[in-house]
Amino acid sequence: MDKMELSYLAVLPDGVKSTRVVVDTDRGIIESLTPASAVQNDSLILFPGFIDIHVHAREFPRPDHKNKNLFEKWENACLKETFETAGKAAINGGITCFAAMPNDPVAPDNELRFRQKSLLSESSECPVILFASITLTSEPWANLPYKVYLDTHSSQSGFSSWSDLEGVLRRYRGQRVFFHAEDPRVLINNAGFTEHWKRRPPEAEISAVERILEITHKYGLISHICHISTTSAVESISCYNKQATIKVTTEVTPHHLFFSVDEVGYLAAGRRIEIEPYILNCNPPIRSEEDRQYMIEALRSGEIQALASDHAPHLLSEKMAGAPGMPHLDTLGPFAGWLIHDCDFDCQRIAQILSSEPVRIISPFPDPKTGSIQEGFKASFSLLDLNRKTIVRRPNNPTGNLNLFTRCCWSPFQNISLPAHVTKTIIGGRSFDHRLEFDKTTIA
Repeated sequence: MDKMELSYLAVLPDGVKSTRVVVDTDRGIIESLTPASAVQNDSLILFPGFIDIHVHAREFPRPDHKNKNLFEKWENACLKETFETAGKAAINGGITCFAAMPNDPVAPDNELRFRQKSLLSESSECPVILFASITLTSEPWANLPYKVYLDTHSSQSGFSSWSDLEGVLRRYRGQRVFFHAEDPRVLINNAGFTEHWKRRPPEAEISAVERILEITHKYGLISHICHISTTSAVESISCYNKQATIKVTTEVTPHHLFFSVDEVGYLAAGRRIEIEPYILNCNPPIRSEEDRQYMIEALRSGEIQALASDHAPHLLSEKMAGAPGMPHLDTLGPFAGWLIHDCDFDCQRIAQILSSEPVRIISPFPDPKTGSIQEGFKASFSLLDLNRKTIVRRPNNPTGNLNLFTRCCWSPFQNISLPAHVTKTIIGGRSFDHRLEFDKTTIA
């Protein structure tokens, strides 16, 4: 029987302690935990493996080349990201499992399409949990996480009509439904603004959340609000949860915690920056500094349950043309270090928002003994060095120490130093040490 021994300051359920962890690598589980008399380095913190519950991996099953339009969409999607490259980027960022959203031209809204995509996801070295799509004609067929998109125009996977959506959700009673919460009616009414953040105002999210809460109660859904971004929406959910038997959960992204916008321009962590606006385009958009600070406090207090990347790997040429979203898989672990260093999060709260809460939100998780450092639990860990900065490496920045493995080859943190570094990712007893050498083939 092969074993792995780790001696670090470990984030356990009852505190951060010097711990000797023995891993049964054959079974990929934690065999024993005992106090360690000494650790290698007290700046190295062993967290339960980080889990990202919101990732757009882009790749979908390869269509027949005779369908030229769909085949071109598949080729373009794979230029941005595949499950294989998303898995590498996730491991690079300290992530040990990620949940893939279903934004495919052919929606995985039935068992056959879902199974086809599931087989495709096996190319990722990082375990993948797949979401199924809710569409106008879909019905639940298993206990899965299901995703709803709301936008101004109806599509195969998107709803612009609340009445259409409600008609479908009647069939999803008792199911886990994850919502993109922006009210199409508000978006249509604000379409004339030039700035992206004004075309999608806070009222769009606030109105959508209020309607989702009504539908959740009416049909007994297990609802989750993706990438929450406004104070009033968080407050509405908190008020609902005080009376609800089944609580509505939420997540927040790194970009809504780090960036903000006003009439003058964009800020990063409260400081004015010069950046092309298209880089920070996202849905929902970057919000005010007041909202940003509230999101941080709500995540720390537990009003918001999880941190999720909303990894959206668009090419920079697509970003310049208005594509919304930004990639975060490679930098999610270092960003957690920013929450510790600059926002006074303790290590146990980081373990909650990136490990134990994601397991609870996705529940039933494929392996329920995941997300915590306990005997008998899955041996997945994220090792952070809290005294070592992360700088995204670029050709014009040879001092950087983080190569990007996302295929889209850019990061909103490229000119920003993050105050922690992922030194090792361990998934089910398999160790991935992070290489530091400059490999210009991985970046644009």
